[in-house]
Amino acid sequence: MRSRWSRLAWLAAAVLAAAACGGGDGPVYDENVPVTAESETVILATTSILGDIARNVAGELARVDVLMPAGIDPHEFEPSVEQVNSLYKVNLVVANGMRLEEGMTEVLDIALSEGVNLFELGTAAVGAGGLAGADHEEDHEEGEHEGEAGHDDEHEGEGEHEGEAGHDEAGHEEGEHEGEAGHDHGHDHGGVDPHFWLDPILVAEGALALGERLTPFDGSEEWRAQAQAYADQMTALDAEIREILSVVPPSQRKLITNHDAFGYFAQRYGFEVLATVIPSTSSRAEPSSAHLAELVELIVEQGVPAIFVENEAAEGVAEAVAAEAGAEVLVVELYAGWLGEPGSGADTLEGMLRLNAQRIAEALA
Repeated sequence: MRSRWSRLAWLAAAVLAAAACGGGDGPVYDENVPVTAESETVILATTSILGDIARNVAGELARVDVLMPAGIDPHEFEPSVEQVNSLYKVNLVVANGMRLEEGMTEVLDIALSEGVNLFELGTAAVGAGGLAGADHEEDHEEGEHEGEAGHDDEHEGEGEHEGEAGHDEAGHEEGEHEGEAGHDHGHDHGGVDPHFWLDPILVAEGALALGERLTPFDGSEEWRAQAQAYADQMTALDAEIREILSVVPPSQRKLITNHDAFGYFAQRYGFEVLATVIPSTSSRAEPSSAHLAELVELIVEQGVPAIFVENEAAEGVAEAVAAEAGAEVLVVELYAGWLGEPGSGADTLEGMLRLNAQRIAEALA
């Protein structure tokens, strides 16, 4: 682990190198200089999931690159000097916000102060608040949000969000396990759950916001049209996921996950996150032996049939907990932090969300 002083020295070197590489001109994009047909618009997304969203919105109008290599936990990633340099060479950097990119927080802050064009897609999708980490409360009756990120939400009906800061949702009617296994209220994300992309309606909101941000590049309405088409695709996926999950009775809609990443999913589809193996919205945290003992007790008490682990997390601890709780408890892999390999069925966000729903339905029905 770097000391604070060595980390600050590294940041200073990275920023100086970026400035030298850019010849002192700052980022390519200037709001006062429209992108022309002769120039290439380049978008740099921090993660593969954000890159997939950006590609769907950008279409053929821009090239989208991804900063973090496949299989790298976004909570753990720290960029090289060369990768820091790349922030200064593109038209737009698309980050998540809400401190998902924990190892890049200072880098992104400095880049923004240096004039890099930065768009926090997650923050735009859920508004200024977002779910308050493991301390969130899902609304099992309505799960509604309205008007995230300044949008007059047209997704009316069941499953809408009220996107006000803090999300003051109604509590669980089936009983909450506050303070039990998995409900550690101190989080590395400042108490805000950044995993918005596990709710396709929030993805739709983020896509629309990104389309608005890109439109001034050349004044073309095509950005907005492509964003709307992808938003419609996510809305249709939401309906499909509801159908997939319809086989799971309300009494069995209880999740134990590896870390607290599925709050938005649970809120959208009427699930309750009973507990997590890692008691945080960050996979960087570590569970205590006392926490794991409480988790085993909770699994036995609630008759939970499966523990869901994300692809960025080691399965070993979950498997040990499952074995202690009983041989019938399954450990089921889901995708949460990044996309799967080509051919996995989770190599796009749409495929990933569909596959997750199928695996959850199979394990809990």
